[in-house]
Amino acid sequence: MGGERATRGGEPFDRDAVVATSHSTGLLLRAAGDARVRDGLAAEDLLIFLAVGHLGIDASGEIPRLTPCTHLQIAEFLAVPRETVRRKVGRLCDRGFTRSGPAGVVVADVGAWLRQAAGLFERPAGER
Repeated sequence: MGGERATRGGEPFDRDAVVATSHSTGLLLRAAGDARVRDGLAAEDLLIFLAVGHLGIDASGEIPRLTPCTHLQIAEFLAVPRETVRRKVGRLCDRGFTRSGPAGVVVADVGAWLRQAAGLFERPAGER
């Protein structure tokens, strides 16, 4: 199995595309694992936390502005059931990652959100 050539419909894959995709997948999986170990966030919790920031942090000015997003917006963005979002956001609020109010949910700590998001794109020290 170690020397088999990867193919798609009998045609070889583009090696560079396989390497890049494998690397990106590794970064995502490592970030999810780190979030679980460091913060106790399951993969779905991490995705919802990242979505809250993505949808609700406006960094176009000098100071980031937080705009609440609804459970429905998050659910539609991630293509997950709204009830799952409601339940997971409640847990994120209990743990201090997000805050909920009448207008929706926002990230409680932009710095924590940035650390989680940056983990998706950073290589660990010493890795090429």
